Amino acid sequence: MVALKLKSWPFPENQEAELVWFGSPFMDYKGNWRIRVAFRTSASGIKVVSYPWGTLPYLRIGQIYSNGVYDQIRPMSGSAFQFRIDSLDQGTVTNSFKLPKRLIDFGKNPELGLQNIIQYRTSGPTYCIPVIELVRAMFINSRYLAYYLLQPHGLELLVDNSHSQGRIFHFDLTSRVPAKLATDNNARHLSWIHTDSRIRSLWDSVYQNMFSQAVKNSPYNPTATFKKGIPLDVNLPVIGPIELHVRGDQFIDYVLVKEILAIGGFRHPADEILFWHPSKKKREWSAGDKSVRITSGAKNNDYVLNDQSDNAKEDTNQDVLETPPAIMKFVNYPVVETRRLNVKHSNTGTDVIVSSGRGGKYAGTKEISTQDSMVGGDTPPIEFLTLETIPVNEATGLESFFQMIEILKKLFLVNIKMSVLRIPLGKRFSVCPNGTRRTCAVVQVAYGNSALFIIEVARPDDWSISTLILRPINKIEMKVVEQSIKQLLNGLVQKGGHWDQSVLNQCNGMSIEKLKHYQSDTIPDWANRLFGKFMN
Repeated sequence: MVALKLKSWPFPENQEAELVWFGSPFMDYKGNWRIRVAFRTSASGIKVVSYPWGTLPYLRIGQIYSNGVYDQIRPMSGSAFQFRIDSLDQGTVTNSFKLPKRLIDFGKNPELGLQNIIQYRTSGPTYCIPVIELVRAMFINSRYLAYYLLQPHGLELLVDNSHSQGRIFHFDLTSRVPAKLATDNNARHLSWIHTDSRIRSLWDSVYQNMFSQAVKNSPYNPTATFKKGIPLDVNLPVIGPIELHVRGDQFIDYVLVKEILAIGGFRHPADEILFWHPSKKKREWSAGDKSVRITSGAKNNDYVLNDQSDNAKEDTNQDVLETPPAIMKFVNYPVVETRRLNVKHSNTGTDVIVSSGRGGKYAGTKEISTQDSMVGGDTPPIEFLTLETIPVNEATGLESFFQMIEILKKLFLVNIKMSVLRIPLGKRFSVCPNGTRRTCAVVQVAYGNSALFIIEVARPDDWSISTLILRPINKIEMKVVEQSIKQLLNGLVQKGGHWDQSVLNQCNGMSIEKLKHYQSDTIPDWANRLFGKFMN
């Protein structure tokens, strides 16, 4: 069974800690979403730790941890309950301080007590469901959905096309959805959220309510409120009847729901779904030999959480740590058929061991990130002395360049460091047509005994400007490289968005070459042309 180790673990070795509650999602100083998690030990009481927001799908109230690893053998606290509500909107949203202390004691911690719960009064007990647990059970089965939930119009970024044609509902996902999540169940789940207006309104209300509260608290700087944290709130739609199977604790006539195990009673708008994802290819078999790579290390499916990641790498074929999902029951159960366009060739012959490339049948413990994903994520930054860098997620218009750099790393095994800078102000070119500040990427490439620098200017408007390749003639200090980059960017702005040849000639100690962009180039073509320049 897969184990996830929380790397930032504040408790002594072998001391057990129970996950007892969640605090508010908040934005750290780098602009990354995180979630506060409350643990309790017999020795020190409640301690609040924060992890990337994308870790939420792997966490449950009542889990017991030791040395940062969840004990999968010991049962979680709570008993099983089953109840039925006529409609989701019949619940009352209130704060957690209203719960009896015998159910949970927050130790007068306002951050924990102000988290919202939904109370449903039934003919039996009153069931109290944390808002964050309802949201997790209905929407968040992966870190991807967690982060897109906290983005305005985030769901639209995952769906490329959806429309009905007769009895068939066509549903296409974008490449932002990893291949391992492009399954029939996820197609059924996402198409339900996307097309049922009542469920869609519930999804949208999560971010909308957070943003409205941020604007109310800080009208001129909503981000300041995001950094403090905002308890999740939802607008409950009229939809039902709903049946829930939960794990929870009871005190007199109150039940605190710690986990929603299954939720049902929903009707999917479609009865037949034709699903597509870029990874879906027709497979053609041939009798050729199969290439097999074997890497050293024990076979191990455990993961260590790197919670210091700035941005997890976006890769449609990356490993996905699956989580035990809440079971979603539909009154109807749409049939999902997959539409496949491209062809994937596979051999059925003898295994042939090869030593080149990465990956393999056996791998050791993997370090993963549940931070928000991005093309180019987790590439080490360049250690500039004077240039001010910005987070990669502010680099609008460089997405294709980041994809090309990832291909460059995989195909040619070069070492890459990359940082993003803002273009200097002073001309209209400094700002993109959509009002955002124009940026550029600076990449340091090391291969063999050689090193060079690449400057790529963001082109969300398809601006015609070449990529610059800076090749130091002799070994020069980093401050000289930085001074040249400053000169080049200042000259670029003064020239209205074009490289100034006179400034290029003034950059002492390095040769500079331009690489044009061609609309006919695929991203692999671009990577090949760029690497060809390295070898000149």
